[in-house]
Amino acid sequence: MFVTEQETYFDSPVRSTATEIESRSDRLARNPIIRQMMESFPELVLILDSNRQIVAFNKKTKELLQKENKNIFGLRLGEAFGCIHAFESLGGCGTSSFCSECGAGKSNKTTLLTSQSIEDECRIHTRNFGFEASLDLKVFTSLLEFENEKFIVFAIKNLENEKRRELLERIFFHDVLNTASIIFGISGMISEVRETDDFEKYAKILLNTSEQLIQEIQAQRDLSNAESGKLVIYPAKDTARNILEKVFELYENNNLTKGKTFTCNYPPDMMIIETDPHFIIRSLGNLIKNALEAVGNGQKVSLSAQEYGENIRFVIANDGVIPKHIQLQIFNRSFSTKAKKGRGIGTYSVKLLIENYLKGKVSFISNNEEQTKFIIEIPKRFPEHQV
Repeated sequence: MFVTEQETYFDSPVRSTATEIESRSDRLARNPIIRQMMESFPELVLILDSNRQIVAFNKKTKELLQKENKNIFGLRLGEAFGCIHAFESLGGCGTSSFCSECGAGKSNKTTLLTSQSIEDECRIHTRNFGFEASLDLKVFTSLLEFENEKFIVFAIKNLENEKRRELLERIFFHDVLNTASIIFGISGMISEVRETDDFEKYAKILLNTSEQLIQEIQAQRDLSNAESGKLVIYPAKDTARNILEKVFELYENNNLTKGKTFTCNYPPDMMIIETDPHFIIRSLGNLIKNALEAVGNGQKVSLSAQEYGENIRFVIANDGVIPKHIQLQIFNRSFSTKAKKGRGIGTYSVKLLIENYLKGKVSFISNNEEQTKFIIEIPKRFPEHQV
C-alpha cells in the first residue's frame, strides 16, 4: 500500500498497489458464488477493497462505466463516475471537504468501521467531455469478508426517474396550481370591477400572473432539454443594465420582498454583452428568489454587475451566512435546504444553463466577512461568435 502526501478532509488517502488490486480481482473472479451473487443484482453492483478501490463489478456496471474500454479497476467510485470533486485532493475520491457530505463516502466509511449494512442517497456532480451533469443515486453497502480480507459490496440504484417525478409533483401540484388558482380568482373578479377604477389594476395582475404561469412551464421544458443536451441558445447583443432592469422588475414588488430591502446597482449603459438574455434573466431570477427566501425581515438583498476582464460579473448578495454542510452540496440536483420533497432545482439549473450552454461560470462566497454572494460570470462575447 502507499499513502499520498495530501492531507485528507474525510476518509483515508491510503491506496492499494496495482499488484494488490490485480490479486484481489483475480481471487474474487475465480469464486463462482461471488460471481453469481453479483450478476443476480438488478442494478449496478461493485466490490471495493478496504481502501475503497474497485476490484470487481457486474455486467451492468461494465456497460455503464467501461465504455471505450476504460479500465476502472483500482479506481474509487467518484473517480470511475467522473465526480467533479474526486481529484480536488491528491488523495483522490473520499479525501476532499465535499466528500464528508457524500452519501456513498459516508456509507463506505460506516460499513468498514462498524460492519453494518447502510442505505443512503448519493448525489454526484459529474463532468465528462466538458459537460456537467448530476446523478441522483441510492446506495447500499454491506461488508464482505473473503479469504481473511474485508471488502465492501456496493450496490447502486438510479433515482433519476423518482426524483424527476417528485420535482414535477412539487412544481405542478404546488407552484403551477397556486398560480393557476390566482388566475382563476382574478378572472372571477374582473367582471365585478369592470366599471370601476380597479379594473386596470386587476387586468395587469391577471396578465402578469398568466405570464408567470407560462414561464414556470417553460422553465421545466428548458431544464429537461438542457439535461438531454437539446437546449438551443440564441445569442444576441444586450446591455448588462437592461438585463438587470428586467430581472429587478420581476421581483421588485414580489411578496418575497415584503419587509426586506431589495436594491439594484445599475452599471453604465455601454456595458454590452453577447449572450442569451432570456437564460441570464431566468438564472438571476432563480438566485434572487433563493436569496429573498433566505433572509428575514429587515435584511438586504442586492443585485449588481461589473466588468471583469473579458467577462461581466453579475452578483446577487444577501445578508447571512450559509452553513458549511449546505455549502458543500449547494449545486447538487436534488439537494435543498427546504424540507419539502422535490425542491432544490434552482441552483442546479443555474449552474447547468450558465456553464454548459452560456460558457460562463457560477460560484459563491459565504462567510462572516462578506456574507453571501452568488456570482454569475459570462463572457462579453459568446465564444462561438469570437474570431
